[in-house]
Amino acid sequence: MGMLDIDYGYYLISLLILTGIIILLLDVKSYSRNNQKKEKKVALFLGWGNIVLGSAFYIVSWVYQRWFW
Repeated sequence: MGMLDIDYGYYLISLLILTGIIILLLDVKSYSRNNQKKEKKVALFLGWGNIVLGSAFYIVSWVYQRWFW
């Protein structure tokens, strides 16, 4: 029993990946235009962090369902 047993796990995965993409597409571009270097670095970190975290949750969920379910 863990986080992967709940029914809305895929919503969390989708939300993480989607918000990561939105941060990368909108915020990073805006910060680049306004020459805000520190904000751009933070937005890049958060955007890629969300995508990596969402992907990792998806892989862990797939492995768990495939071999341990």
